[in-house]
Amino acid sequence: MILILMLVVALALSLPLLLAFRRPRNLQERREAALALHRAQLAELDRDLADGRIGAAEHAGAKLEIERRLLTADALPAQPTGGSAKLLLVMTLIALPIGGFALYLPDATPGVPSEPHAQWAAQQVAAAQRLDQLISLLRAHLAKAAPNSADTSQGQAYLAEALTEQAGAITPEALALFKKSLASAPDNASWRQLDQQRLMQAQVQGQQ
Repeated sequence: MILILMLVVALALSLPLLLAFRRPRNLQERREAALALHRAQLAELDRDLADGRIGAAEHAGAKLEIERRLLTADALPAQPTGGSAKLLLVMTLIALPIGGFALYLPDATPGVPSEPHAQWAAQQVAAAQRLDQLISLLRAHLAKAAPNSADTSQGQAYLAEALTEQAGAITPEALALFKKSLASAPDNASWRQLDQQRLMQAQVQGQQ
């Protein structure tokens, strides 16, 4: 039932394209349009002469030129305009809703098995366990490292980042570790940028 409803909606959305097949009422052939234009020019030329805006000589010369164009336009073949792309439009009008509808048919798309939820959950648990182990190792390392050393600064930065990843946000403990790490980090330390970015991020979050 849902597939039939989808097909009906697709066809309904394609209906405005049918307006392209409606023949424009005011659209003239090329020959007729040219003739009408030149006749209008002749009428305007006569009005200009009657109003005194042009002289008789100018009127005669311009009228002769327009009559020459009128004869040239009268010799044009009477071929109607438009319609050369209607076949392509018809094919598109039919193919779009049918093609879109076919995508939702059973076995219409290549089979890509979804990842089972149990497998995804197991991966999440394993990743959390690895992160817990890393945090434990970093805490043990910092307990033995010399205070205010580059080694301690690096360990503090990595521990703070691990705590942030574990919590999904910069925790108070992680913020304190980032500050300590930056205070004792050498000028060329690779983790200084991490400390600075996290401290700036914490400052922005605190202002919100």
